[in-house]
Amino acid sequence: MTTTPEVVRSPYPGASDAAIDAWWSGLPIKRPSWGFPDYLIAVAAWFLFSVVSAIPIAFVADPSAAYAWVLVISVVVPWLGMGGYPWLISKLRGNGIVLDFGLRFNGRDIAWGVLWGGAALLAASIIAAILAAIFGDFDSSAGELATSLNDYGVQRFLFAIGVGFGAPIVEELCYRGLLQTSLLKRGMSKWLSVVISAALFAAMHLEPIRFALLFAIGLILGAARIHRNNTTTAIVAHMTNNLPGAIGILFLL
Repeated sequence: MTTTPEVVRSPYPGASDAAIDAWWSGLPIKRPSWGFPDYLIAVAAWFLFSVVSAIPIAFVADPSAAYAWVLVISVVVPWLGMGGYPWLISKLRGNGIVLDFGLRFNGRDIAWGVLWGGAALLAASIIAAILAAIFGDFDSSAGELATSLNDYGVQRFLFAIGVGFGAPIVEELCYRGLLQTSLLKRGMSKWLSVVISAALFAAMHLEPIRFALLFAIGLILGAARIHRNNTTTAIVAHMTNNLPGAIGILFLL
């Protein structure tokens, strides 16, 4: 009795749609050697850069334009760890950021990203209402920082751009790109990888009251990554979720 050999449909577990398509087209796609320890390095680098970039805050007057600039810089510099390290490690020990994380933009990915982002907004609004009923009024760390920038238009504009576009790119490269793909590559089930990446994503924000809200958003972003098998959809969903906050920083404060 002969058995039919199993058809291999992916170069490695957790491969993005871009990597799979490139592999089927005949390109030499290798199994990336980066993994969960590299996620820990990215978070450690983010924390280190956060501490270092916050030091100048003690040496400038509040309120002042210089203080506002230091606040904005202290937000951006840590992205070198959270977003820069995944880019670097995919280049050195993988197939590059486009193939490893599936950064392939097309209309369907963007449309689905908007839909998943709308779902994240809805879930966040419901949970925020519940948390407000329990704990009273509360704000996010980004909202508190934005308040400090009220009188500084240029800095506030740059911060809003960071909230709406920069943070989603950086955080998704780290959490739905590096972390979630690392878990999938190790053979973890798709939905367990979603839960773990969402929990660590929520914990990273260091906002205990908002943990449930951030966890729900993380679940939806992780589901978007699984659904379309790329980080692009999760990035667009994250941007959609953050857009009202960015608009609020620009116009409503």
